[in-house]
Amino acid sequence: MLRLPYGISHFPKLATGNYYFIDRTPFLEQLEQLPESYLVFLRPRRFGKSLWISILHHYYGLEHKEHFGELFGKYWIGQHPTPLAGTYYVLRFEFSRINTDTPESTKEGFLFNVREGLLQFELCYKFPSLDYSGFTEPAHVLHHFFNHHKDKKIYLLIDEYDHFANEILGFHFDHFSDMVSRNGFVRKFYEAIKEATGRGIVDRLFITGVSPVTLDSLTSGFNIAKHLSLSKNFHPMLGFTEAETRTILLGVGCPDEQIESVMADARKWYNGYRFEPDCSRLYNPDMVLYFANEYAHELKYPREMLDINIASDYGKIRRLFDLRNQQQNHEVLDQLMTQGCLFSPLTSQFSFDKYFSTQDFISLLFYLGLISIDTLEGNEYRFRIPNYVMEGLYWKFFAEVLEERSGMETRFLAIGAAMRKMAYDNQPRDFFALIEAELQGLSNRDFIKFDEKYVQLLFVTFARLSDLYFVLSQREVSQTYPDILLTHRPPFFPPFQFMFEFKYLKKNNARQLEEKRREAIEQLQRYRQNAELQDIPQLKSYAVVFVGTRLAVLEEVTD
Repeated sequence: MLRLPYGISHFPKLATGNYYFIDRTPFLEQLEQLPESYLVFLRPRRFGKSLWISILHHYYGLEHKEHFGELFGKYWIGQHPTPLAGTYYVLRFEFSRINTDTPESTKEGFLFNVREGLLQFELCYKFPSLDYSGFTEPAHVLHHFFNHHKDKKIYLLIDEYDHFANEILGFHFDHFSDMVSRNGFVRKFYEAIKEATGRGIVDRLFITGVSPVTLDSLTSGFNIAKHLSLSKNFHPMLGFTEAETRTILLGVGCPDEQIESVMADARKWYNGYRFEPDCSRLYNPDMVLYFANEYAHELKYPREMLDINIASDYGKIRRLFDLRNQQQNHEVLDQLMTQGCLFSPLTSQFSFDKYFSTQDFISLLFYLGLISIDTLEGNEYRFRIPNYVMEGLYWKFFAEVLEERSGMETRFLAIGAAMRKMAYDNQPRDFFALIEAELQGLSNRDFIKFDEKYVQLLFVTFARLSDLYFVLSQREVSQTYPDILLTHRPPFFPPFQFMFEFKYLKKNNARQLEEKRREAIEQLQRYRQNAELQDIPQLKSYAVVFVGTRLAVLEEVTD
């Protein structure tokens, strides 16, 4: 059985500990052969960036040269070493562990991390420790360091360069702006790095992070880096392919006869990341390793399909939607939740000195992994939520938005009880009563834009607060489009599964109720002839018609 490196970002532990490793070392040669030496590679949280930084460190660090065979011998690069292997003094910074509560704590944390990186450099290469106590600016510390090591050839690695800045961006925008202003300490820090590249001290540079917001806000201070994040050639450098995910699941014991169904579920949960429209979708590696590691114990799905670390990382969606233009951002949310997609060009360089547009906000969601490229249509990308994990986080956030709009506290216990009554007794009325109550709590102004899609949105929001089903909205099934399907979500298998067809009428159109009822019933009867839907056991079908805030029809439809 494969020994999976879940949670491991220290390459020597992986390489010498008999862990399974998908060999990405050919990319070392490709990176080295690029004409550019200063590189930035952005990917969402938990995509293996820190492990890649560790690989670079141990491949290029001259202190690891005598261990080259032990670390890399069994991988591609071990048989095809490049000219620069083991030739650099490696300086490494990491900026995730910073207290961002105040501007002062942020700067102190940044300064501490800079000093820590320099101290580790001096200890590793047995250089006398310099005295940095008199410096309160990160850039001054860095200048002092470079002046004492100007004869060294340094490979500079920066991991999570924007972690602290993204923390601040969502709730202290003025602090963020001050940090990256012309006289901000972050900008000055990168100016010091740029100066060191001009003096030949920093020979190569590799930066990882999530979004280009911080670097692009430093254009005048640091404009020498090549962004590889949207490069087709480097698209699969981090992340798992379909074939690699299958190999992992088979390697932890998934029976051959079950691999297709397990892969289908893994695809729903963890696939969907595309950073260039002509490339295949990628799986989030942390998500896959979490699932495979849990599945390996008893060859059963874990009760929690989402790694709690992922949930905490992405739990800051709320802050992003409050960034700058809250009304504009919430309109983006409504469009994404009702239509399932967004169309926009992609912003490649951000500037918070100008108006923060809808395009900028959508692009920020993309870089953070909250939406992903579906297709390129003309000069606009079609973005969608990448997978069921991200959908679940959106639905929970949207429930909070609805709670604010209606002034009602979301009744999680009542939703769970109503969902169980539907799932185990085929009695959905209590669940719809909760939707009625939510509708009645919303303002009259909200009803101006109400249609059946918005009512469906409420249904899906509440259903996603329970984990009993896959909640599939407007899913194509052999060229038919049921409004909502509730299908088994392993490891839960309640006795009933459901298909709903929704219709909505404003109060002044209530006379059309019977027409809408018949229309919904006829659609369901057609859907029930579909062979794929007929294969779903105990599939119960309901016609649903709302008139204003009132549930006027909830009728089970049989053949």
